[in-house]
Amino acid sequence: MTDFPLWAERLYNRPLALDRFKNEVLCEFAQTRITGNRPQKLTAATLDRVDHDPERIQANEGFATRQGPNGERREFAAFGDIAVLPVRGSLVHRGSWIDAESGLIGYDYLLRQARAAMADNSIKGMMLPFDSGGGECAGMFAAAEELASMAKAEGGKPIYAYLDERACSAAYVLASACDKIMGRREVMGGSIAAIINMLDKSKMLEKAGLEPIIIRAKWADRKARGSGVEKVDDETISRLEQIVDEASEQVVEFVAAMRGDRGVTAKSIKDLRGEVFTGNDLKKFGLIDEIASEREAWDALISEARSA
Repeated sequence: MTDFPLWAERLYNRPLALDRFKNEVLCEFAQTRITGNRPQKLTAATLDRVDHDPERIQANEGFATRQGPNGERREFAAFGDIAVLPVRGSLVHRGSWIDAESGLIGYDYLLRQARAAMADNSIKGMMLPFDSGGGECAGMFAAAEELASMAKAEGGKPIYAYLDERACSAAYVLASACDKIMGRREVMGGSIAAIINMLDKSKMLEKAGLEPIIIRAKWADRKARGSGVEKVDDETISRLEQIVDEASEQVVEFVAAMRGDRGVTAKSIKDLRGEVFTGNDLKKFGLIDEIASEREAWDALISEARSA
């Protein structure tokens, strides 16, 4: 990936909505690039690969295609009259500059597809297969709110989220905006909260015999604190905790509003403590609607879409 500095900037010192496994993968990759050390064994990062080819999305009975009824190429893939909008990989605000093999997907890209599917009269519904550990908070709420406004509950087209592998943190926020969430027993979901990563490189610099010198305006003593090149102080950690708490409150409020008719409340979400759960527990806590195979989810969406 040629834009590593831009990618790493997204990972540190800003609120993220990621599950533990995805966060481990991204931090492992970033620290490998920063330190120059290559892993000597199979690691989580080497396993975290996804197939992003939109032409090869399996849509139950066959393959989705971007070719429209009149032969024109569409912004989104579809199988019959159902648009298939995959949410796979780490979510970022804008992904137009991202390497196609980076395992990232932009909220902007997902929304472009959804808008096109909404405007296409030949499309009766949307299926969103999920395999994402989450991503950036930036852009997440705007994307989730717009997606919710397109759903059948708001007078749009039925939108189903299918937890193909996982939908954690930011990915779950997007899933909660859909009319219905379904998935298999073994899927993972939840991790409803925000985090911030920090990397204190001060000891590494000291060991290398380097001393960072940072010159700030006399009145801006908090400028660029937490950059990692100087020891992280308690005030910096406290300030970042406030940012995480604020972002997490917004996540909780949105999910509670979307899933409130299933008995999900802000308190019940906080009682989950940001943990990740599998299918049966997700259903018990009201975070998914049904344990179902892909075929069952697909048939349910087709039935609802075509009965409208």
